[in-house]
Amino acid sequence: MHNPPPTKITVLISGNGSNLQALIDASTTTMPHLQIIRVISNRKQAYGLSRAEKASIPTAYHNLIAGKYLAAGEKDPSAQLRGREKYDADLADLVLADSPDLVVCAGWLHILAPSFLEPLIAKNVPVINLHPALPGMYDGINAIERAYADFQNGKLENGRTGIMIHYLISEVDRGTPILVREIECKSEETLEELTERIHEQEHQIIVEGTAMAIIKLWEGRNGSPQK
Repeated sequence: MHNPPPTKITVLISGNGSNLQALIDASTTTMPHLQIIRVISNRKQAYGLSRAEKASIPTAYHNLIAGKYLAAGEKDPSAQLRGREKYDADLADLVLADSPDLVVCAGWLHILAPSFLEPLIAKNVPVINLHPALPGMYDGINAIERAYADFQNGKLENGRTGIMIHYLISEVDRGTPILVREIECKSEETLEELTERIHEQEHQIIVEGTAMAIIKLWEGRNGSPQK
């Protein structure tokens, strides 16, 4: 499918939003079918919200606020679990209210629970995620730091780390990969330099991976723009 129908996406962010910016730029150039209908952040001061507002994209702030989902200083694991499940269920409601075709996690620093994923699965709305590691390696947070440390200690197989776009499932960073790119570590570079190189690649791969997910989405709908 060379020319997908107009495709509505919701983007979830937690920080600077440089990968969001790559998607915004693509929507005005190489991917005119891409319609970013809302950007949601779990951090109020995330600069990505400003990027969205500058591009006239609606935004929302949805945080695991003490007192709303969790009492301040709550230590009981069962209460913490209930609070997080309710938070994720409300996030799903917030997302689905806009009727997106696809959700893109672009630096979203919150593990999404089944109470978020299951309502989207029921509505046939895929969720994809950017993760700075190769499949099956360095799941979760601090992936770049862990890969760098292993490389410096001679423990990184083939001396390569990477980036992937994958479908989101309940097991953290274990969903089916959509696009994978290897990145060779360099013995003379610092962690900051490796991080910068990876981020530069992320800006390309998030656009490419989103484009591939959109094609697969519409192929699954037999090319019909209707849900």
